[in-house]
Amino acid sequence: MIKPVILSLSACLVLVACGPAPTETSVPTQPLTQSPTAQTDTAAAPDKSNSANSLDWAGEYKGVVPCADCEGIETSLTLNMDQSYQLSTIYLGKDATAFKQQGQFEWDANGSVIRLLNQKDGPALYKVGENQLFQLDIQGQVISGDLAENYKLKKQNKTEPTLTGVRWKLMEIMGQRVAATEPDMTPYLQFGEDGRVSGFAGCNQFTGAYETEGLRLTFKPMATTEKACLNASVEQQFLTTLQGVDNYSLNDSGLAFYKARTAALLRFSEAQP
Repeated sequence: MIKPVILSLSACLVLVACGPAPTETSVPTQPLTQSPTAQTDTAAAPDKSNSANSLDWAGEYKGVVPCADCEGIETSLTLNMDQSYQLSTIYLGKDATAFKQQGQFEWDANGSVIRLLNQKDGPALYKVGENQLFQLDIQGQVISGDLAENYKLKKQNKTEPTLTGVRWKLMEIMGQRVAATEPDMTPYLQFGEDGRVSGFAGCNQFTGAYETEGLRLTFKPMATTEKACLNASVEQQFLTTLQGVDNYSLNDSGLAFYKARTAALLRFSEAQP
């Protein structure tokens, strides 16, 4: 009885082996979709503009801010491209004396608020807006209440600072005071309304062309006389530095030339021709 069982089992195995091969089941493909990460990568880059890099903030701001024990504080704050400032305050109804301070200021991480450094006796924080400064409280918050509008300093309208008609006497080169000489051999320059500039470089006379647009200022190569000079170091540095200038500031403190937003390259004071 054992043999028939074995034969039957063998027959079954043969039938299975000879049967049709199993068919492969196809899985429907899904259309590709863009991942959230990919969508984020193609999004437009965030706008990084702020007051520091987008506004024409350099200039003089004035206003009368509230005072606890006087009629008001007449305030004048000048901000320069090299991040220096000049501050003048007068306590109206008490003393006509103007208290003047100067120093450096710094921007906050967002480029919207400035802090007047070494400012101990008055407000030091200002939010910079379009043609105005908002005085902030000691916590850096905008002052609110009925008098909030009075805590603003308005930028003075100087659409085209006047360079012409003045002899500008050189006072500093790269932060170094220009030494006085006898006779006076201090360099100076004068701007003409025709786009020409001329002056004295310390030994030789020079002349050339300049271009302005707002506070932008550039000089063309200068032509000079060829007088022999015993000490031409100041002259050479002065003329070379002029060619690197690309903007300027002009206020009660005088005229200053800059390259981008670095410290002042040259500083001048007004002198009579």
